[in-house]
Amino acid sequence: MPAMGTQLANVEGRVTERLLNYYRARARGGVGLIIPQFASVSSDSRLPFTMAIYDDSCIEDWRRLVDAVHEVGAKICIQLMHMGMLFLYSGFVPKGMSIQVPSMMPWLEGNKPYHELGEEDIDHYVEDFAEAARRVREAGADAVELHACHGCLVGSFMSPATNRRRDRYGGSVENRTRFARRIVKRMRQEVGAEFPMIVRMNADDDVDGGVTIEEAIRQATILESAGVDAISVSGGLEFWSTLSIPSYPFPEGPMVPLAEKMRKRVKVPVIAAGKITPELAERVITEGKADFVAMGRPLLADPELPNKLREGRLEELRRCIYCNNCLKSATDPDAGPISCSVNPFLSREAKYPFISAEAPKKVMVVGGGLAGMETAIYLAERGHQVSLYEREPELGGQWNIACATPGKEDYATLTDYLRRSLDKYGVAVTLGTEVTKEKVLETKPDVVVVATGAVPLELNVPGATAKHVVQAHDVIEGKAEAVGRVLVVGGRFVGMELAIWLKEQGKEVSLVTKAGLGQNGIKLEKLSFKTLATKLIELNVPLYLNATVLEITDKVVVISLGNEIFLLPADTVILAVGMRSDNKLAKELEGTIPEVYTVGDCVRPRDAAEAAYQAATVASKI
Repeated sequence: MPAMGTQLANVEGRVTERLLNYYRARARGGVGLIIPQFASVSSDSRLPFTMAIYDDSCIEDWRRLVDAVHEVGAKICIQLMHMGMLFLYSGFVPKGMSIQVPSMMPWLEGNKPYHELGEEDIDHYVEDFAEAARRVREAGADAVELHACHGCLVGSFMSPATNRRRDRYGGSVENRTRFARRIVKRMRQEVGAEFPMIVRMNADDDVDGGVTIEEAIRQATILESAGVDAISVSGGLEFWSTLSIPSYPFPEGPMVPLAEKMRKRVKVPVIAAGKITPELAERVITEGKADFVAMGRPLLADPELPNKLREGRLEELRRCIYCNNCLKSATDPDAGPISCSVNPFLSREAKYPFISAEAPKKVMVVGGGLAGMETAIYLAERGHQVSLYEREPELGGQWNIACATPGKEDYATLTDYLRRSLDKYGVAVTLGTEVTKEKVLETKPDVVVVATGAVPLELNVPGATAKHVVQAHDVIEGKAEAVGRVLVVGGRFVGMELAIWLKEQGKEVSLVTKAGLGQNGIKLEKLSFKTLATKLIELNVPLYLNATVLEITDKVVVISLGNEIFLLPADTVILAVGMRSDNKLAKELEGTIPEVYTVGDCVRPRDAAEAAYQAATVASKI
C-alpha cells in the first residue's frame, strides 16, 4: 500500500484513533507492506491534519501507528518528504511558510511566497532528512522511503523542468541528483547498513523538458550506488501532469512500462504502481515487469482485497473505479477526510460492520440506483425484511449512464457488485414497476426509503424544446443522435466527456458553458478535471467560457459572451446543464407512513461517494 494522504490526523498532525483504524483495516486485510501518508521532515513543510516527523516529540505517535500495524500482521515503512513545490498542487501555503524551490522560474505564480535554496539551506534539509530517518527507526518501522517525485523538494531538484540552477546542484544529471544522493547517504548513516531504504521517484515527468525514462534510469543507478535498496516508480509533476494518480480516462497501468524498463537496468528491486488492477498485478509479477506491486486506491475501495484474492473470493471484491473522488480532500480544505464511491466506510472503519437491528422491520426501498441498492443491502445486512422496487427494467439508475460513457466502462463493476450483494442478503427486487403512493399503502411497510434519483435539467430559453435539442444522457445511451455541427452546453464532467467522445468520432464539436470550465456546482476533483480539460485542448475543441445561451434556432445558438452577442452554428444542441431532484413520491408520503427517509439524488444531486455514505448512514438509523 503506497503513501496516500488521508486528513485523518488531527489539525496539529497528531495520530488519532480514526487514523489507526484506517491502517489496521488494511493491515488486517492482508497487505504485506503499508506505507502511510508522508511524514513532514521539516517544520516548514507541514500541512494541517497530516503527521510530521521533524521533531523527537513525533516519535511516540509514529510508534503507536507502527505497533497498530504490526499487531495485525503487516510491515510498515514510513515515507519522508518535504513538500517543496507540491504546495502548488495543494493550492495553499500555510501561514508563515514559503515554497522552497531549486530556482526561480518565470512561470511561478507571483502571488505566492517563494524561497530559492542556497547551499546552507540544502545542507540543513539534508540533515532534516537524516534526523527524520533516525526517528523512523526509533519508532520501530520496518523500512524508510524517500519521496523524490511529483514536484516535492527533492524531486524538483532532480527535474530539468524545475531546476535551472548553475551550481553543483543543477545542470547535469549527476548534479541534479546530488541533493537526493546526499540525503540517501546521510539517511544510511543514521539507520545502518541493513535497514531497508526505498526511493520513490519519477520515471517520467510527463511534461516537456522534464525527466524522461532514460534520464530516470541514470538517476536510479546513482541512488542505487548511494545505498538505496529498492526503486518505487512513479511519474508526473502534480501541478502540471495528471499521470501521478491516473484516473478513469487513463488506460490501466500507464506506468508499468516505465517500471519494466527501469527493472532491466538496475540491480535493486523495482516497485510498480498506478491504476493496477488485481489481474494486471498478477501479470506484472509473473511476466517479470516489476518485483513488487503497490496498490493504493484499490485498497481504499476494499481493505480486504489481498485476503479475498488469496482466498479466491473475486466475486466479493469491491473494485476501485478510479473516479478519484477519494482525492477531493487533497485540494479542497472543505472536503474533509477521504471518501470513496465504492466504499462508504473509508475513513469510518469503526462504523462497520453494522450492529444488528434490535427489532427487524418491513422496509420498502423505492429506486434501484446506487443509493437505493446500497441502502437496501445495508438494511438487509442488519436483519430487516427489505424489498426494492425499480421502475426501469434493470437496476442501476443514472449510474448506468455513467457506465455507458467511454472510458467509464469499469464503473459497471460497482453495479455488478451491488446486484450480487442484493442476492446475497436476500433483498426482494421488483423491476419495471412504478411505485405510487397507493402502491406503498397497499404494501403496508413499516419504513419507506425513497431513492427516486434526479432528472436532467432543461434550458429556459426560446427554442430549447426543439427536436434538435437533446439531453446528454440520451446521446450517451444511444437514444438520440448527434448529427452535423454539434454544440455541447455545459462545462462540467458530463459535458466535457461528451465533447471529447464526439470529437474523437470525428464530429465537429464546440462547448459553451455559463461559468468557467468545471465550475458552477460541486467542486470537481482536480486531477480528473485536468485530464479531461487537457484532452479538450489537445483535440482543439472550441470552448466558449462564461457565456450565456440566449436562444436556440434551427441553425444557430445565440450566446452572450463578454457583453457581446455571437451566433454559434449548430445542427445538434446537447444539454449537459445538470440535474434536479425527483422527490415527488417522498412529498406525497409525508404523514402517511411512520418512517420515511430520502437518500441519494432525490435529496439533492450529489456524487457517488456522498450517496454511498448517506445510504450507509440512513441504514444505520433504521
